Amino acid sequence: MLLEQYLQSIGLDDKEAKIYLAGLQLGPAAIQDLAKSSDIKRTTVYEVVESLLNKNLFTVTQKGKRKLFVAQEPDNLLLFLKQRENVLEQIMPDLEALKNTSAKKPAIRVYDGIAGLKQVYLDMIKKPGELSILAAPRPLIAKTIKEFLDHEWEPLRLKNKIKRRWVKINETGETRRNFTKEDRPEKLETIKYLPADHYPFSVGIYLYRQKTAFVSFAESELVAIVIRSPEINRTLKMIFEMYWK
Repeated sequence: MLLEQYLQSIGLDDKEAKIYLAGLQLGPAAIQDLAKSSDIKRTTVYEVVESLLNKNLFTVTQKGKRKLFVAQEPDNLLLFLKQRENVLEQIMPDLEALKNTSAKKPAIRVYDGIAGLKQVYLDMIKKPGELSILAAPRPLIAKTIKEFLDHEWEPLRLKNKIKRRWVKINETGETRRNFTKEDRPEKLETIKYLPADHYPFSVGIYLYRQKTAFVSFAESELVAIVIRSPEINRTLKMIFEMYWK
């Protein structure tokens, strides 16, 4: 049954899904009625109903001497999902701390293609912090990723209030702009302009949190290499600050 599969996809097991659906169809029902409707053994139904009671997806009522079980309204499934989300949010800092402290070696991941690059860029702005960028010259950036950056990623960056400092090549040809900084508070950014003969980078280098991302934008080589390493990040930050000053 398709509904059973959907319920399993949000966190119920197969028996919980069957009994919850049976409860919705039957209304207030005894254990034997739920067992018959779901085709699950009565002894097992007791255990499953207890689990659904704990998830606030069933309630129990009394009719005379009979104990009846009632499936909660489907809206309670949203509450169930919210509770799971809240638990995950609570333990997320501990999970992140465990990942960072237990890793003996830097974590290195490679992301290919436009989908891979989008994943890396979204990772940059999903948590608070400043972006430090040694930017690739804009003419080298493939049109597909350029459109994503301008129309999707940039609005998200501003919405999430992620500030950035970036060093980029002076592409205007105006010598008065060389080695200057432009503060753009409305864009949450400060830009340092360097002349072409002082700027050796053809890939983008992004420093955020404890990660360093190297992004190649060429249409024939859309790839990002992300290294999670405090030491590598700190070293590249020093190089960034040299260019910034």
